[in-house]
Amino acid sequence: MVLPGSQLEELCAQACNEVILVAPFIKAPALARLLSKLPPQISLKCVTRWRPEEIIAGVSDLEAWTLLKERPDASLWLRPDLHAKYYRADQKCLVGSANLTSTALGWVRQINLELLVPLPTNNAQLLEFEKELFAGSIQVDQAIFAQMQLAVQLLGEQYPKILPLEASPQLESEEESQEAIATDAWLPTLRNPEDLYLAYSGRSEELSTASREAALLDLGAFPMPPDLPKAAFQVYVGSLLLQKPIVRQVDLLLSTPQRFGAVTDLLFSLACSQSPNFDADRAWQTLMRWLRYFLPNRYTLSVPNHSEVFGRVKSDF
Repeated sequence: MVLPGSQLEELCAQACNEVILVAPFIKAPALARLLSKLPPQISLKCVTRWRPEEIIAGVSDLEAWTLLKERPDASLWLRPDLHAKYYRADQKCLVGSANLTSTALGWVRQINLELLVPLPTNNAQLLEFEKELFAGSIQVDQAIFAQMQLAVQLLGEQYPKILPLEASPQLESEEESQEAIATDAWLPTLRNPEDLYLAYSGRSEELSTASREAALLDLGAFPMPPDLPKAAFQVYVGSLLLQKPIVRQVDLLLSTPQRFGAVTDLLFSLACSQSPNFDADRAWQTLMRWLRYFLPNRYTLSVPNHSEVFGRVKSDF
């Protein structure tokens, strides 16, 4: 049986123009081994997911960004709901079960039983998959890396024993009703973000009907481990909030402080504006509250001449 790692090494070595590597878990040593097989002129996109508890558990590495940022024409993308394993080099494609880890690829003594199967790249489902994949992904930069690194550090130091990898059964029961929300169109709906923890911790009866419905809708957009204390919950939500495509586009705009109308103009140009009864003013007011609550050290708010100006705190990134 050919090892998945050998298949991927051959795929990368034969690439002429473009390589796309997609896996929920990427370990730095496995990625480095593949990069060594990739000709330097090749355009490379890697897509993975960064959830704090998975980074803490060691099943995936933030250092994938460190490797890719040094390589010309290489980028790293994040999608929190990613489960697919998909590898394409030009017109050759492999799909299956293997993550980009040495255990999955067969590069250690005790390996997983994994499968990668070649498929034609003109397959309509694969073309649609790539389109949907990147529509719901955000590109990593040094600021995103630093934010996730901080979240992992804080949660790892304070709550290392309460972050299991399995999802919360309580939240899974709500998934079916939330499936209609497209990842690339998501914005928070709960007006008071501090109420999100009440719904998460099973105290939704303390909320009004409207707040309870909004909270459950928003929780359905986050893959959350169960039983987090409130402080850990806030850090966790903040770490995933910036991975939402629309939130990330707003965050990029806010690298320069913006008045209220500039942000609502942006929202009108994005996928969220296609939602029924979309209200850009309300959407930005709600998102601003979430950003200030879940990422309190990332943003500043001032009100010169009775007009709100919101922006990112200056950093080295």
